[in-house]
Amino acid sequence: MNKYLKLGKFTISLPVALTGFLGYFLALPSLDLNALYTVLGVFLLSLGSSAMNQIQERHTDALMPRTSDRPLPSGDITLSQAIIFFVFCVAAGSTLLMLTTQVLAVIIGLFTVAWYNLVYTPLKRVTAFAVLPGALIGALPPLIGWTAAGGDPLDMEIVVVAFILFVGQMPHYWLLLIKIGKEFHEAGLPVITSLLDKRQIRNLSFMWTAATGVCVLMLPATPIIRHRFISVILIVAALLFLFRMFQLSYREDLRKHWKKAFITVNLFYLFIILALIADRIF
Repeated sequence: MNKYLKLGKFTISLPVALTGFLGYFLALPSLDLNALYTVLGVFLLSLGSSAMNQIQERHTDALMPRTSDRPLPSGDITLSQAIIFFVFCVAAGSTLLMLTTQVLAVIIGLFTVAWYNLVYTPLKRVTAFAVLPGALIGALPPLIGWTAAGGDPLDMEIVVVAFILFVGQMPHYWLLLIKIGKEFHEAGLPVITSLLDKRQIRNLSFMWTAATGVCVLMLPATPIIRHRFISVILIVAALLFLFRMFQLSYREDLRKHWKKAFITVNLFYLFIILALIADRIF
């Protein structure tokens, strides 16, 4: 079982499912059966999409130390087993979303899978800036959840949340490149670290980090936040986040402390998600 969870990038698929739940709960603050269908559906679609990603990149993965022990390069799972897992997860995930009776949620879910595997993954071999269209993947799960709850995916509330998650993909990616950019380059993939020097990468990373913090600072000015207490918490958290990331980026060596910065970004986003859920509970 563990090898299949690894194939589906469980540690990534779980947060994706959480953002799907966030979208549902923002639209309909209820822990009903449809909420369960939505979370499991998004989770399974993410597992399937990640499995297909590993199928597509199995030869490249074998060339990089960070990914050479993945199920396909290591031989723990055969190609046919991986394909069956992909088909099962996507079919099961789509079926669960269909049980919410919101066909549009299924369509957005399948579009997300297609965008990840048919657009973003091939683009990674073509351009070092594939992360820009690829970041759309992080913005779509809350739209799936919102739509599964009967919400309009063009509603400004969920569009703002999706945009914040879109922007947040950028510092996540740039910080990771500081660590693994050399591996990407050696595996023959175009990577930004071969185009920009370390100072430029640091500045680019902080630019997107600052954009993330500013987006969160603007949340209290939108109808999304309904309680003043949550607004104050978000403002304080965003300011502390920006200060800490500035410290790591400019007062310390970001190359040495990239992991601290990477964890800080991820924890900040988890906090924002939990704050938004808490706003609906209260």
